[in-house]
Amino acid sequence: MERDLVFLGGGHAHVLAIRDLAMDVPPGVRITLISEHTLTPYSGMLPGFIAGHYSFDETHVDLNRLCQRCNVRWIHARATGLDLDAKLVQLENAAPIAYDWLSIDTGSRPDTRTPGASTHAVGVKPVSDFAARWQLLLDQVASHRGAPLKVGVIGAGAGGVELALAIAHRLRDVPELQCHLVYPGAQPLSGYPERVIAAVTRALDDLGIQCHANSRVANVESDGIVTENGASISLDHTLWCTAASAPTWPSDAGLQTDERGFITVDRHLRSVSHPSVFAAGDIAHMPFDPRPKAGVYAVRQAPWLTENLRRTAEGKPLREIRLQQQFLSLLSLGTRSAVGTRNGITFKGSWVWWLKDRIDRAFMTRVSTAGSATMAPADAREDTAIQCAGCASKLGPGLVSGNLNGLPQHHNESVQPALSNAEDAATWQPTVGHDAVQSIDGFRAFTQDDYRLGHIAVNHALSDLYAMGATPVSALVWTGMSFNHPRLQARVHRRLMAGVASALAQQDCVLAGGHSSQGMESHIGLAVTGEVPRDMRIAKSGARDGDCLLLTKALGTGVILAAHMHAAADATSVEAAYTHMLQDNRAASVALRAAHALTDVTGYGLLGHLLEMLKDRDLGADIDLSALPALPGAMALLVAGYRSTLHPALLPQLNHTDRTNDTADTALCLDPQTSGGLLAAVSEADATALLHTHPEWRQIGRVRALDDTVSGARVRFIP
Repeated sequence: MERDLVFLGGGHAHVLAIRDLAMDVPPGVRITLISEHTLTPYSGMLPGFIAGHYSFDETHVDLNRLCQRCNVRWIHARATGLDLDAKLVQLENAAPIAYDWLSIDTGSRPDTRTPGASTHAVGVKPVSDFAARWQLLLDQVASHRGAPLKVGVIGAGAGGVELALAIAHRLRDVPELQCHLVYPGAQPLSGYPERVIAAVTRALDDLGIQCHANSRVANVESDGIVTENGASISLDHTLWCTAASAPTWPSDAGLQTDERGFITVDRHLRSVSHPSVFAAGDIAHMPFDPRPKAGVYAVRQAPWLTENLRRTAEGKPLREIRLQQQFLSLLSLGTRSAVGTRNGITFKGSWVWWLKDRIDRAFMTRVSTAGSATMAPADAREDTAIQCAGCASKLGPGLVSGNLNGLPQHHNESVQPALSNAEDAATWQPTVGHDAVQSIDGFRAFTQDDYRLGHIAVNHALSDLYAMGATPVSALVWTGMSFNHPRLQARVHRRLMAGVASALAQQDCVLAGGHSSQGMESHIGLAVTGEVPRDMRIAKSGARDGDCLLLTKALGTGVILAAHMHAAADATSVEAAYTHMLQDNRAASVALRAAHALTDVTGYGLLGHLLEMLKDRDLGADIDLSALPALPGAMALLVAGYRSTLHPALLPQLNHTDRTNDTADTALCLDPQTSGGLLAAVSEADATALLHTHPEWRQIGRVRALDDTVSGARVRFIP
């Protein structure tokens, strides 16, 4: 592969385009999806979700899982801008992503220029944010006491009407609920057939929704709204569902946009100013065929977007988009009833809801069954030439030196020379009275987000130093890159090294040098050096009878990553695992300077590293299984039978415990951790103080004198 097709945003058009392109990837093209959201809702089912007819999982697409099944590189990050000349997507707190072709489907947001709207109203778009805000509103409703609960929806287009009806139905049992629909026109659903408007008006009346026609909002306040005609409407919650607006970054980057900031595209869905950029969904402005900002139109754009992206990659002429003028329009009425219209014919009833439900579920099925959990990655090489091994497998000097320029660097005068003027080896002058501490660690790549991989690898390696109470000084990095086209390989290496350099700089550690090579799979490893005052080094084996055992991070990265390989871990679990791995142990190490014994929990799991702590001592430990912190979803995956491939090799550790069966809770103790936390043995007084200042830590047990009467079990599990 030699070219990058990057999808920015997880909108409906992109979800379907990824699904269809995965079936037949254009030759030589790597596909990437960037989104700040791991779960994207299907807007067609949002009213049903709000009304309580659908669960959260039924209405949301797991983008991480979709990408895995479709062999698409997944980058969870928020885009902050574009460099159109360099063809880069700029990301928040991460290295940029290079593209050859870019497609944008990031949706829209409500126009909150009305005074007070951005402060006191809750925007319905982006829909991804609204789902979480809706849950917060439900929680507030549950605790509401006293005066009547007043909820207002501003805007009476299709989205506003469906939202108001859904809320009124969902909260129908709330005492003295007042639901308001506020809009500037004479009636809701401007532009819809009269019979549709009549059906919706009856539904609004049946659910007791108070309609405020000819009421344009002039000001939004903390306790309600004021209209342009001077009327005040008291509200506890104001939901903003007015005309859509665009973010500023497309126009700031130089893309041609309309007066509201939406990207202007031609009849091929391609930017009129930058041919390498495409746009679809709400973010796109089609001057030749204007359409409302609604998910249904993004779905209809998807086949045209897919076809033109494929043709672009293959160097073929593009096809002009032709969206149908007459189509089936279905609106939910709060209850399991809906109204529909097509070709001037209007119909209403529960059977229309059934039809809408069937169409919506079909969309979700199309997406959820896209690709395959076992899809083989495309061959990284365009030819069958045999790749050299040995020192000839190194990356080219131009690629490496070019990527190292500009990396963030921490400078330490005791480590010489600087990376920009490196010798064959680096020198280091230890601080007087300190011992040198060295370690090496690394692993095979488990993610295609190269920046995150580099960051996590640093955290993982430096944990060995932190476990001795040492301060990191310098690091040498080895990157083994999978065979790929030089252009893509340079991009991968650049982001990987940016993640490494950023993590090292954050922890005041010098990147002193390294080595790079190529092979069948990507690997990364670091040799790290630190120093510790001779009288402050913390041993792994210094635990004392009666010590409390503290664990600074939750467990479960092993099983989550294992299940993720089978596309079985949901987005919430996967993202929790990454958040956990991206957290370094620097602060925890400083806080645990008074620990009697300290180790990091990594590949051998909690039990393996605890046994190392107790080894060759007349000590045992009691572990409270109910106190073990687990990452979201980890226990459910263990119960379902998922295990790391290292798990069988760790099972013999149970021979040193009073348990022999491989249950979910003991499996959590065996779960190999990547960038895991620290396990400390501390006095009871220190434990009390530490748990007060670090409430996220957990006391998981105690050290005890070894009891020979319990069949030699060094570790006892307390249910």
